[in-house]
Amino acid sequence: MKLTVDFSALHRAVAPLGKVVTDFSITSRADELESIGSHLTKGLILGRDIELSAIDGSNGILNYDGHQVMLYIPDQGDEIQFVLADGKLGRRIHVAECSTLEFMRETGRFKRYDVISRMDGLFPVFGRNFKLKQDIEGETDLGVCKNCLKILNYKGYATQSFAIKNQVFNDFSFEQFFEVYSSYFKSLPINSKKSSSNYTADWPSISAKLRSELNYTCEQCGVELTNESKLLHAHHINGNKSDNGPENLRVLCADCHKKQPHHGHIYVSNEDVLKINKLRREQHKFDVFDYNNVRECADTALDGLLQKCQSTRLPGAELGIVINDNGNMIAIDLCWPRRKVAVLINMANAQVLRTHGWNVFTAFDALNEFEKFQAKVR
Repeated sequence: MKLTVDFSALHRAVAPLGKVVTDFSITSRADELESIGSHLTKGLILGRDIELSAIDGSNGILNYDGHQVMLYIPDQGDEIQFVLADGKLGRRIHVAECSTLEFMRETGRFKRYDVISRMDGLFPVFGRNFKLKQDIEGETDLGVCKNCLKILNYKGYATQSFAIKNQVFNDFSFEQFFEVYSSYFKSLPINSKKSSSNYTADWPSISAKLRSELNYTCEQCGVELTNESKLLHAHHINGNKSDNGPENLRVLCADCHKKQPHHGHIYVSNEDVLKINKLRREQHKFDVFDYNNVRECADTALDGLLQKCQSTRLPGAELGIVINDNGNMIAIDLCWPRRKVAVLINMANAQVLRTHGWNVFTAFDALNEFEKFQAKVR
């Protein structure tokens, strides 16, 4: 897309300052990104449309070109009719770099997989009824891989009772799953559920007035955001955006707002969560660091690790710690400062922290090398 804008008035205003660049254009990759997203909803074939090396599982969650993705085998063989009737009988959907995928890599069987990104829980499948000599295809609600749930400790799957594990599996929502781990990506999936836009015309003024009256303070965690007002939202408790009655409105920071029931569609970047937690710490909202408190305020992508730490009674972790590296402030997602152990979602600053003597883990590595990790913490 080429954008042409008349800046002549601006040019005249700044001309006395010297040379002005007047010939430029802006190129957007929106069409390309939309194309990638639309192809992923239909499925791309490993080895033909996408090379295996393009699938990144280093953070546990499968990633292709910045998109959350899943891997699955669409060919259900002669079980196709049963799978179309009950998707849980079919081959599983992989959402993480689990032991099953590791085995398939080692045995060279990855070409059977499609790469897909669909949050509605339905997946294209096909097979052949050999008795009728008939090819059959359709869409069905395939179940998630249990090894994926285990390796991520999703909703405590690896540390819960058999009954609760079954509940986590049966109640699994692909959309909710990727909302939990959205901090590893730049946005929520293209086909994710969107928040409805039926706000009233006077909503901006109502929201601004409400936040001002409450001194830009979150009513849930108590963080004050006067200097970061964009991170403070006005929340409709019953979800009806046309109901602006005072009993239906609550002022919440972006992190607390995202964590409200049915509000996972609100995208909050990892950078903003770090900023909120830094302010919470500076304002003494973390006077007590028990795991329940930490889990309420930590990035949702860390919850599987935090549940594992809590179940094994590791010393309590802390949030909001910032390290000064020659004037460059490095924020840490989760840490044990006395032992200099840090967990990062974005590993860009990992090496800098290591030069300051910190042991740095991703949440995925901490879970999968837990014996090593807890030895550093204890």
